[in-house]
Amino acid sequence: VAAIDPAKPIKFDPKTDLVGLFDDLPIGRAHNVVIDWDNEYAIAVGAQPRNQTCAAGLEYIDLSDPANPTKPGCASSDGYTHDAQCVTYNGPDTRFKGRNICVAYNEDSVTIWDSTDKANSEMLGRLAYPGATYTHQGWWTERNWHQFVLFNDELDEFEGVGEAADGIPITHIADLSDLRNPKYTGFFKNTDHVGIDHNLYIEDGIMFQSNYGAGVWVTDVSSISTHPDGSKVEKLAFFDMHPEDDAAGGSLEFVGTWGNFQFPSGYIVVNTFERGAYVLRVASGPGRDGGKGFGGKSE
Repeated sequence: VAAIDPAKPIKFDPKTDLVGLFDDLPIGRAHNVVIDWDNEYAIAVGAQPRNQTCAAGLEYIDLSDPANPTKPGCASSDGYTHDAQCVTYNGPDTRFKGRNICVAYNEDSVTIWDSTDKANSEMLGRLAYPGATYTHQGWWTERNWHQFVLFNDELDEFEGVGEAADGIPITHIADLSDLRNPKYTGFFKNTDHVGIDHNLYIEDGIMFQSNYGAGVWVTDVSSISTHPDGSKVEKLAFFDMHPEDDAAGGSLEFVGTWGNFQFPSGYIVVNTFERGAYVLRVASGPGRDGGKGFGGKSE
């Protein structure tokens, strides 16, 4: 954490302060940049405008030479991508073992890409699911075995759709054993409060999910491989950054926290709308040891 004097702001110069600079996005703005640690790539997602060549899909950025990042291609045929996770695949679909597989969250679907050839990405499959409103973001349940993903839909609670009609955030489950034919297997309620679910990450079977006004919730999801309907997940802990709505049982407002990140130390940095950043750690038990954190390679 940098100590900065507001009275003496530091002005950074791209020419002298950066190792490298990538400026090959259409207008320089993207919704997010995700990292493929396995293959030394960054992927810009949601790069505006949507009517450009890459259609705001996956835009690959080669970081093998950090001083000279390049864009070898993009995946555009399914349109806008809001978030994604890309890995060197190791899972039950042996046709794709060792391939660079990206799971993209594309507003109305979970879309699976073979991104090995960045200039000619192949869309393998798309998953629609009950109550789909705004397919937002997700994560593989295991670092070293790529079979199940958990994902969130940002607007199903807000719009009162399907199983989220009661306003309690739900996390969806998909079985990607067949990358060309993904299956929806179930869901679980990930808080006890009304709220809107947002980014989730998983390390060593423990899921940390930001749920706007309902706070960060910690859930044991290690049972998904044997109970893919979500019936055996276990809520472990939570931290509420927006207690103002507690008396009413929560709220469907875009307040509180929308993102978190655990480091190998076990400490979790959480951002909020109103109160800046928090640094948290699970007091005891599962989730306290950060393992490898949320970053790093699949191995």
